[in-house]
Amino acid sequence: MVAPIWQIFLEWFGKIELIECPDIHSFLTFAWNSSFSSLLQRLWKIGVISLIWNIWISRNNVIFDDQAFSAVAVIKFLKLVFKETDDIKKLGFMDNIWSDYLSLRNLGVKSRPAPPPDYISVYWWPPDINWVKVNTDGSASGAPGLISAGGVFRNHKADVCGCFHIKGGSGFAFEAELLGVITAIAIAHNRGWRRLWLEADSSYVVNLLQNRGMDVPWRFRTYWKDTLRRLEDFVFTVTHIYREGNTAADIMAHSSRREGWWSNEIEEIKEAVRLDMSTHSYTRRI
Repeated sequence: MVAPIWQIFLEWFGKIELIECPDIHSFLTFAWNSSFSSLLQRLWKIGVISLIWNIWISRNNVIFDDQAFSAVAVIKFLKLVFKETDDIKKLGFMDNIWSDYLSLRNLGVKSRPAPPPDYISVYWWPPDINWVKVNTDGSASGAPGLISAGGVFRNHKADVCGCFHIKGGSGFAFEAELLGVITAIAIAHNRGWRRLWLEADSSYVVNLLQNRGMDVPWRFRTYWKDTLRRLEDFVFTVTHIYREGNTAADIMAHSSRREGWWSNEIEEIKEAVRLDMSTHSYTRRI
């Protein structure tokens, strides 16, 4: 009774290769695991729910009210559902491919092409003379998982003054970012680098430093208070950078690295540092 209907349904969505779904269970398994563009995904979910509901109602009408089953009526109902959803403006966009266009035409829904992506250029900039700049990053192997952090210090010539890697036990990604910032400021303070520019790709830690906030996990509270006290001895600025421009710090934060401090650049970050020194632009899709 229902096989022709779900086969037609699959044809509408361009899933011809699955036309031989042997039973409703196979169809529902596929429906649960399906993946489309944002527009077709929402239409698919609406359609599947409407199809199963209509099949159930039609079955009950056949059993209890002696009504004849009409596949045509079910198909018309589905078409009406898709037509009504066509006016919803938050259905998303299609993939700009021919198969999506054909599926939407089959459903009687207007095509909504995805807008072209926007890109920005991300740059790493050196600090002013007599300043030191440190880029930090954190890494977490799970949520929670083992966390680690790293950072790279550079002068106004973009030469590396030092780099570090530290591990922090079990925690979350934002705690790894916090660990990197606390460590970087402690190192700068101990080495007498009192004009410090800190840059990170974590909005969380940037906002904390800008506002001198205390919204940190309890296990970091004492270290954070010490960090804020150290900042009173600095001429200090903090900025956010997208991860594309934070490559050297990302390499230093990788969990496979051993803990330590290096007074010069290590081999693994040489290429990233070279690109930064050349004011190389990194492309980011937004």
